[in-house]
Amino acid sequence: MNDTKDGGSPVNLADTLSMSPYGKFLGIRLEEAAAGKARCSIRLEPHHLNTGGRVHGGVLTSLADTAAGVAVRTIRPEGKLSATTDLSIAFIRPPKGDVLEAIAEVIHAGKQLLRTEITICDADKLVAKITATFMLISAEPADKA
Repeated sequence: MNDTKDGGSPVNLADTLSMSPYGKFLGIRLEEAAAGKARCSIRLEPHHLNTGGRVHGGVLTSLADTAAGVAVRTIRPEGKLSATTDLSIAFIRPPKGDVLEAIAEVIHAGKQLLRTEITICDADKLVAKITATFMLISAEPADKA
């Protein structure tokens, strides 16, 4: 997933990107990033579970949205921000194990919208498949109400 420098040595863009405050709060780690791609993980803790003892769907959705957002950020034009406009998640099976990994890829980059695909796995098994669209927006400061 690494890009290469002019000399051919790999560059992991994750070293230059920061995790969002919300991602940090959940415990999401940015493992790797390259142009249009990202890999994030989360170590599951008791507070990630629902009352039935399974991983809460919001944790999976947040992991997917975070990984996709990072993939978009790697190719986003300078002076622009991005915002999720839609996200669709198919829960395939309940996660098992302590760590989940999300791999995101930008599959279309238009002038205003970027479309991504994300997979979430535990160990080697597919847990969820996600698509998300992001809109490019001005980097001007938002008004605080």
